[in-house]
Amino acid sequence: MPLPTTDFFERILRAPYEALCRTPQATAYISGVFRYDGQVLEEDDAFDLDGVTMTSREAAQLLMTFNGSRVHEQAQYEFGDDDSPPGTYFTTVHPELIREGHKNRVGIYEEEGEARSLFLDDVPGDDVLEADVDLEGEERARAMHVDHFFLRRQAPDWLGTVAFALCAMVAHRLAYSHISLVAGGGIGHNAQMIGYFFWPNLGFDAPLDDGEADGFPHLAACRTVQDVLAIDEAWWRRHGSQRWMEFDLVEGSPAWGKLLDYLREKELI
Repeated sequence: MPLPTTDFFERILRAPYEALCRTPQATAYISGVFRYDGQVLEEDDAFDLDGVTMTSREAAQLLMTFNGSRVHEQAQYEFGDDDSPPGTYFTTVHPELIREGHKNRVGIYEEEGEARSLFLDDVPGDDVLEADVDLEGEERARAMHVDHFFLRRQAPDWLGTVAFALCAMVAHRLAYSHISLVAGGGIGHNAQMIGYFFWPNLGFDAPLDDGEADGFPHLAACRTVQDVLAIDEAWWRRHGSQRWMEFDLVEGSPAWGKLLDYLREKELI
């Protein structure tokens, strides 16, 4: 069965998606050749994920999995470090591309309200809390969480950008609501991390903390990180800091405009 699609994808995202698939980064490193829980997958093999059959190439795009990786699937039942929500997580090992001592990790989860999430397996058992079961049968939106994503300095230029853009486009086709992560670094945090500045370039956004821009009249009306970037990017680079950010996958969200503009600026599409 072909991967689902949307009118927005066909009108707005199809051409950028196909252009990204033709980039050297995607053709050489994200073509769907990887080992998944011991099973060797070749390019365009069938891959089943949460009731949807896709190609191994599409799965690699969604999970930001590089050719030659070893991927392990594991359930997480509680909130983890940095508030990673309960869900199904995919851990990727690739010594040549992922920074030494690190494993990339992305998860898929179901939202409940504004702060709850549920493990994807929909098979209640004795060990499942009653609160985790959707008693009314309401469909809850799925989302993705990037728990860990590090590349070696020697990785090809723009590999991370291409990987995320493809991930977002496939996630949109699967009707996921958003992609979340903790954008690290900035004031008061690890000075070697630049996620707080990098991820907003790709469309991620977050509310400003109360009083964060006090004393800077030109930012008085700003309520979000993207509001600040639209006025004074240099201020955010100097004064911004680590926080939970989200990329809104819904049709026509400002996140898509930001991402597509960035991809054009870098001549990736």
